[in-house]
Amino acid sequence: MPNIRLVLEYDGRGFHGWQKQPGLRTIQGELERVLPLVLRSRIGRVNAAGRTDAGVHARGQVVNFLVDRPVEELPELRKVKHAVSHLLRGEVAVLSAEFVPDDFDARGNALCKQYSYLILHRDAPAVLDRGRAWFVFSKLNLEKMQAEAAFLSGVHDFSSLRGPDCESESAVREILKSELVWRDPYLIYRVVGRGFLKQMVRNIVGTLVGLGKGNLRLKSMAEILEAKTRLAGGVTAPPYGLYLDWVKY
Repeated sequence: MPNIRLVLEYDGRGFHGWQKQPGLRTIQGELERVLPLVLRSRIGRVNAAGRTDAGVHARGQVVNFLVDRPVEELPELRKVKHAVSHLLRGEVAVLSAEFVPDDFDARGNALCKQYSYLILHRDAPAVLDRGRAWFVFSKLNLEKMQAEAAFLSGVHDFSSLRGPDCESESAVREILKSELVWRDPYLIYRVVGRGFLKQMVRNIVGTLVGLGKGNLRLKSMAEILEAKTRLAGGVTAPPYGLYLDWVKY
């Protein structure tokens, strides 16, 4: 059975996240609906490098799936790429398509991935960026936020920054890069890691904003992580400012 890898870009606003759910429109569900039509074949489950939540976007999501037909009987992947993009136009685009070894797994083989979060920081509310960036108008201490973001690089226990229904056995994660940059009028948070807890990146961003406003009981990421309780952190940032940028193999 041929194994196909796709790199996807998508707008998460019209979906209830990546993972297929009964009665709900999801990215996995839509791909598993249109791919058999395009390939004229049954396919296996579509696996993703990152299971993005409802409303979260992707610039470089990687997926793979098995096809129940020999390679020589399948359409050209160039045509598959354009057909899937056409059927899901405006919401999902296939950036690349290729055959990969049988043992390739988009999630299991990933070495690291980068997420970014976009904050619109100005007095006027978002119009063109509505649904794509978190509008924050309050005065922020940008230097403090940048220092606290940098502190997260390394190995930490992220119990204070995990979602309430996170099922991971361990909250310890290694962050390879964590930075906050200012590109007027945007604050862009970028984080690279080998794996992330549920809602971890959105909780980091909400906590950075809380520290920047100076309205959290604890005054540093070090204290917040040491507390090992979600009550110590800031709010969960909205999903629509979050992007899966790329996955490295």
